[in-house]
Amino acid sequence: MPKASGKPKISDLKGTRVLVLLPPGREAEGLMTHLIRIGCLPRLYWPIPQTLPDDIDVIIVTVDSDARADVRGLIGQLTDLSPPVIVLVGYEDPSTLQLVLELRAAAVIERPVKPFGLLTNLMISRDVWQRRRRNIERIVEAENRHLALSTVEVAKIILCHVHRMEMSQTHRYLQKAAMDSRTSIEKVAERIIAENASQAATAKSPPGGRD
Repeated sequence: MPKASGKPKISDLKGTRVLVLLPPGREAEGLMTHLIRIGCLPRLYWPIPQTLPDDIDVIIVTVDSDARADVRGLIGQLTDLSPPVIVLVGYEDPSTLQLVLELRAAAVIERPVKPFGLLTNLMISRDVWQRRRRNIERIVEAENRHLALSTVEVAKIILCHVHRMEMSQTHRYLQKAAMDSRTSIEKVAERIIAENASQAATAKSPPGGRD
């Protein structure tokens, strides 16, 4: 999916790779034609594959009664970073709505599909998914920074207590070790922690296990 900059535009849909999960037929052909006119790059799959392709940006899938067993398999493949799912429904009933919820659908389109509704829901789904992906990436980045900071702090404490360094010296020591080994401070900190953990694990107990 093209990277969006600023406010979403219809032109952003050009080149969007759409996976259409719909039985072959007139409806599928019409949907594929609409998508091509919009500028998307659709692919038609049926039955639903056991493994989703990696190079897709949007999934459009039917949840009608004759497809529900296949849709159950699709639900198990979806993650927080999976492409947005647009659901096609012919009628509403509790079991259909339950599938829509389990798919965490970004949009629902009533059948038969109309070009205007398709364009609108593609734009909304694309924008919602990009926002969700950016939020997840920011959370993961923040967690990684926190983990790296914690690792460095633990290594500094080890340097103070085991190697008798002053806390003010530990950061310079880690920086120099990182430069000498051409790696990151975090990697040096991980090595220091691992080395001291290994020493503690291999230390021999007094005879008879007495303190």
